[in-house]
Amino acid sequence: MKKKYFITTLAVVLLTVTGAMAQKKASFKPANLKGIWQLCHYVSEIPDVPGVLKPSNTFKVLSDDGRIVNFTIIPGQDAIITGYGTYEQLTDGSYKESIEKNIHLPMLDKRDNILEFEMGEGGVMYLKYFIEKDLNGNEMNCWYHETWKRIVMPPKFPEDIVR
Repeated sequence: MKKKYFITTLAVVLLTVTGAMAQKKASFKPANLKGIWQLCHYVSEIPDVPGVLKPSNTFKVLSDDGRIVNFTIIPGQDAIITGYGTYEQLTDGSYKESIEKNIHLPMLDKRDNILEFEMGEGGVMYLKYFIEKDLNGNEMNCWYHETWKRIVMPPKFPEDIVR
């Protein structure tokens, strides 16, 4: 009798754990992170108003094979790669960048950095990440917020563009 009770209890526990794990996996919704993203800043003439979103000259490329490259275009000069590595989405609202090299934030070299994200309207992604220490090991304990906009191909080449 005890053996039957044990087997029944074990089966119930296994089914419960398996069901919970399957439900957890089924609820994960990968975001479409891949693409070319342009760093943007809110610009305003009024101190207490965020203003309008303006593009910068810094870009993030998230490829479909899990690679990441950040680069900046220096006006009138060359573009430079500022960082590279790999990325992997962890949850509905976070992904991990495994930074191989970063000249802008060298304290992230050879480290994993968890970024929280939220997708907004118009192809905007809001990122938030935490930096514990600076390059010299001094405590920073700061959250950084960035706004990125997905770059899309227009239906035709703009006539007024300078190349």
